[in-house]
Amino acid sequence: MRSSPPARWRDDLPPPVAAFARRCGAGAQDRSSPSAARFSQRADLRLAQGAPFHPIRAEQHVALGGAGFAWDASRWIGPFRSFRVIDAYDSVLGGMLEARLLGSLAVASKSGSDIALGEALRYLAELPWAPDAILGNPAIAWRLTGDRSAEAALSLPEGTARVSFGFDEAGDIETVEAKDRPAFDARGRAARYDWRGRFWGYRRIGPRRIPEWGEVGYVYPEGYEVYFRGRILSYELIV
Repeated sequence: MRSSPPARWRDDLPPPVAAFARRCGAGAQDRSSPSAARFSQRADLRLAQGAPFHPIRAEQHVALGGAGFAWDASRWIGPFRSFRVIDAYDSVLGGMLEARLLGSLAVASKSGSDIALGEALRYLAELPWAPDAILGNPAIAWRLTGDRSAEAALSLPEGTARVSFGFDEAGDIETVEAKDRPAFDARGRAARYDWRGRFWGYRRIGPRRIPEWGEVGYVYPEGYEVYFRGRILSYELIV
């Protein structure tokens, strides 16, 4: 993931989107423009549909001037790492999803156009955790879709990644959803499912006001199932 500081803060955003980002602290007159956000998480993660949750710890870097992120999550049993998941997206290199047993033995590695689209959707969906990217990434196209909803879109070689955000009465992003996100069914076969999640617990963590909690899941034929629920523990900006 390459990080570069925003060339300038955008002034072409729909008012509710710009107001949300600025309320979270983006666009502040800092001495230097940040190039990336870095945060740590504790979370519960399902590795497959219907599987049990596993407690994990993760660290994530998110680019602010362009589209990109890297998420490194591990499950620890005492001092030992039982598995590791690496999730990443780069606007040039595409997407990557890799699982490792004991932290080093690769048991699954996926890339390609569907993975790139899925990871681009994740980048967009997690913008409430990177409000500086809302004001600083010119590649994201925004439009209002209702009184309290907006869409963010990112053009890719694979097509266009689109997510829809819902705002609460206070103007904070509360929900996110996307249609037909690439995924895998319970038998590991490629599939596409609607995808949705929510954010809550907005508060100041480090230099920004962000949601402390977030969760996301798929709408399977059997119904909606959350596969990730995480809490932000620390947050910093990288110049």
